[in-house]
Amino acid sequence: MTKKVTIRDVASRAGVSYQTVSRVINGRPDVADETRQRVQEVIKALGYRPSAIARSLTSKRTYTLGLITADFSDYFFTQVIVGAEAEARRHGYFFMLCSTERNEADEPEYFRLLTERNVDGVLFARPSTENDNRHIVSLLRQGMPLVTTAYHVPGEELTVVDIDNVSGGFDATQHLLDAGHRHIAMVTGPKGWKSVADREEGYRRALEQAGIDYDERLVASGDWSYASGYRAMQSLIERRARFTAVFVQSDTMAIGAIRALQEAGRSIPKDVAIIGYDDIPAAAYCVPALSTIRQPMQQVGQIATRLLIDAINGLMPAKREVLLKPELVRRESCGGSFS
Repeated sequence: MTKKVTIRDVASRAGVSYQTVSRVINGRPDVADETRQRVQEVIKALGYRPSAIARSLTSKRTYTLGLITADFSDYFFTQVIVGAEAEARRHGYFFMLCSTERNEADEPEYFRLLTERNVDGVLFARPSTENDNRHIVSLLRQGMPLVTTAYHVPGEELTVVDIDNVSGGFDATQHLLDAGHRHIAMVTGPKGWKSVADREEGYRRALEQAGIDYDERLVASGDWSYASGYRAMQSLIERRARFTAVFVQSDTMAIGAIRALQEAGRSIPKDVAIIGYDDIPAAAYCVPALSTIRQPMQQVGQIATRLLIDAINGLMPAKREVLLKPELVRRESCGGSFS
């Protein structure tokens, strides 16, 4: 049988004490960079795998993080998870994943289960702030390291990583204004989401800056689904309000809206220009290809996880809120041909 590689084997090969190897494994800062690199190379060469139980006993940590999100099937949340898991593995942590399937009533139970399993910290990704958040406040009071993405609790000092959705809504609307449009409709997401309110604020600011009054007849709402975008666009058409362009607050709804416009005999972008939000993979392949606002969601997951691990290590962030800038992606749905 092959002899199991021990921490002392690593120490002997690297020419250091086993305590130094332990400090490297546990990410302690009191190790010289050259020594850390040498130890890590020996660990890789010998195929050493630290005992999770022994590591936990030594460090008083489980090196496990909890992640609670609304819906694993949603592209937004999936990208956050991809970035979060990659960053966690880089620091020797792993996530326990929990999905409420958009039923916030399950959240307290998930928090309880994660606490019972002694996770070192929790990453929370729920964009709606309408529901009860007492369980989140309770967790903060207990001193559990907690970082959220796109979620704010009024009156609480949360570390939040989010997208600058005001800027995104402004850029989307400004792109349509720059193309010469003056009658710009909007399809929003559901009420109670901060991102929805922020994108609408950006829309309003762009119109105001251009000297155009906000017209509520040009605004309809959906629930992020393809079907709701289709229905919202039908509603706008039935109102007979004049519009030559539409800012839709998600790509899924925008694709549904395109279908409704085409069924109504309106050519895109000749009759109506349309821009979405998110840059989901389907945006580049629908007909016409959808102009949109790209959100760096993997980066959101990476930064949120890094801040969570910093909090576990007792490091306070320089800023409690980190806002990442979205990016305008030009495609055919607003006119022109772009790669």
